[in-house]
Amino acid sequence: MNTAEQIVTVDRRRAILAALMVAPSYMMPARGLREQIALVGYAVSLDRLATDCAWLAEQGLIAWQNDVATLGDRGADVVLGRAQVPGVKRPEPGQLQ
Repeated sequence: MNTAEQIVTVDRRRAILAALMVAPSYMMPARGLREQIALVGYAVSLDRLATDCAWLAEQGLIAWQNDVATLGDRGADVVLGRAQVPGVKRPEPGQLQ
């Protein structure tokens, strides 16, 4: 069974991918990314965001260098529901981003 923290974590990771999906050049610096996910309810520290981004990079979903996140092809597939990765929430039916 998932704990509340796990549920929030998998959804927050998807929110990061979704923010990158609509960003210019599919990339965004950490501070801008933090502001974007705060708009959907995830007010996090830069440390928490960096940890999530490092995890997403380990999964091959984004590139994370010098506090800049860049969406990868696999990350785009996950955010659009074409691929699944344990630890990232799947989109709801009809949810494009």
